Amino acid sequence: MNSRAIFQRAACFRAPVFRAPGCHQIQAQQPSRRRQLASQATKQSDAELSILDHALTKVPEHGWTKTALIQASRDLGYSSAAHGIAEPIALIKHFMDRALDNTLVEVDDQLHELPSDHQQLRLVCRVRLRQTLPLAGRWPEAAAILAQPQNLPVAMGELARMASEFWYLTGDQATRINWYAKRSGLAAAYLASEMYMCEDRSPGHRDTWAFLDRRLEELMEARDAGLKTVDFANQFTRNFYNILASRGFIGRD
Repeated sequence: MNSRAIFQRAACFRAPVFRAPGCHQIQAQQPSRRRQLASQATKQSDAELSILDHALTKVPEHGWTKTALIQASRDLGYSSAAHGIAEPIALIKHFMDRALDNTLVEVDDQLHELPSDHQQLRLVCRVRLRQTLPLAGRWPEAAAILAQPQNLPVAMGELARMASEFWYLTGDQATRINWYAKRSGLAAAYLASEMYMCEDRSPGHRDTWAFLDRRLEELMEARDAGLKTVDFANQFTRNFYNILASRGFIGRD
């Protein structure tokens, strides 16, 4: 699937949703702008969603593993074979879907108070990063799994959907010329900030917020200077591996 097809599919998700795992509880929400939850789009059963939701509470102890899924299945009274409905990559995708959905719900009534798209992007990125914070100690493991060649379509699709949703919230009216470039740039800025956060030990993660601010400032400067169309698939793959390798999460070839 080419990069435009990935973004076109991601842009189709318009309607959240649920409160994602901050306290590891999922509660239905009714935001003013309805969207479609990714897990609903894939027609997951109630049992699958229950196991995936509960498995997130096992991640701090067991990581993004089948063990977490097995333990969740047993806790909920399913047979030990029930974990076969999902692989670790499905658990990671489920978390990313829930975290994005929760972000969209949380910022829904706040964005109108901010006068610029820069400030709006800053808010949504910070809220989304906070969804990862409870599992930050385990997130490098998830990133390494996402970086595996067979899982790159999932990683690209999730980041593409996130970037598209974030720009959409700002009222972005990008033309075909720079639509892909802006989303690629935002995805790269967010990913770099998330990886930085996993190692940040500053009080209140203030260094992460400063790092994010610098990345967004660079993005806006590039936007104002006139972004050029990019091949998202090639640029994202290169940036994804370089960021992970630079933080020591994967080895360089």
